[in-house]
Amino acid sequence: MKYFLSIFFLFILSCSREKHPEPIPLSDRQIVLHSIGNAVVIRSLLDLQNSVNGLNEFVNSYVSDPTNKQKLLALRKEWINAAVAWKLSSIFLEGQFADGKRSSNLYTFADVTSLEETVASGNPLFDFEYMQSLDENLTGLAAIEYLIYGVNKGNEELVITAFKSQGSRRCAYLRALSLDLKQRSDQLLHHWSMAGDGYINKFMENSGLEGSASLSNLTANMISTISRIKDDRIGAPLGINSMVNPELVESKYGAESITLIRAELQSLQQIFIGERTTTIGVKGLNWLLDQANAKSGNEMLSDAITAQFTEVYLLLSYIKVPLEQALVTHVKQVEDVYMSVGKLQTLLQDIPLGLHFQK
Repeated sequence: MKYFLSIFFLFILSCSREKHPEPIPLSDRQIVLHSIGNAVVIRSLLDLQNSVNGLNEFVNSYVSDPTNKQKLLALRKEWINAAVAWKLSSIFLEGQFADGKRSSNLYTFADVTSLEETVASGNPLFDFEYMQSLDENLTGLAAIEYLIYGVNKGNEELVITAFKSQGSRRCAYLRALSLDLKQRSDQLLHHWSMAGDGYINKFMENSGLEGSASLSNLTANMISTISRIKDDRIGAPLGINSMVNPELVESKYGAESITLIRAELQSLQQIFIGERTTTIGVKGLNWLLDQANAKSGNEMLSDAITAQFTEVYLLLSYIKVPLEQALVTHVKQVEDVYMSVGKLQTLLQDIPLGLHFQK
């Protein structure tokens, strides 16, 4: 009898030492990472590169004829395309994915005073080395936005006058900004692509549940992005913690704040559904949440998040004027968007628990 009990206890002990099965199979996590990696990350960075290349062409066209109003308007449209492409890509270039690269932030608020001083300086060349030495608030998409829109509600004649008054220097700086942006977007794609540094392989292979794994980092970036949308893009200009201040909107020169907010929301949604554009057979975090049977109350968490995205987009569509104007004339509409984004933020914050991420 003693011998039997000893064997029984040894069996129980050996079973207790076996590794408990993971709540989400490794194969499911790998499916999602490969979907997001190939159908979202690389496609987003390719779109960014193509948009920036297009922006360069339109910059070249305009600086060759800086009094041409139609060329200026065409350049502005191309800037919007590039800014949207950046918003769709930037979520993969922050947090642990940024790796301390200068090129990881292409849209920093422009220091207008220092920018004008730089244009008017005695520097003979705006070459590659010089542009590399500048602070980020003197380069990137926001600096280009300021130069091509100006501070007078996009008045084309005043922008053209500014380019005429400074001769070739303003054109040269705009051209240098555009080339610097191209170099930086090329560097980002090279870093991620298999034809370059191949970081995409590391991203897709890092399929654990720990805090340093790709899915955890993606989710952390989603949560930080939705927080910025709510608190910085909408809350701060709305004056949630102070006074209404339209000057705090992100695209205050181009008046494209709502366009960029919508793109930033899409950067979250493309990870959630695993698609950059319509693609068959891909799977995102929504599928993984369903595999884990993650709930929000009595509702599937994935369904709750999907419905909340739809509500936010709908409320944004009701705002027909630039955000800085809506903050004064359509406050209730902006407040509704703010509250809806807050609900989406709360739901996204439930993803780590729903997917059993480890801290």
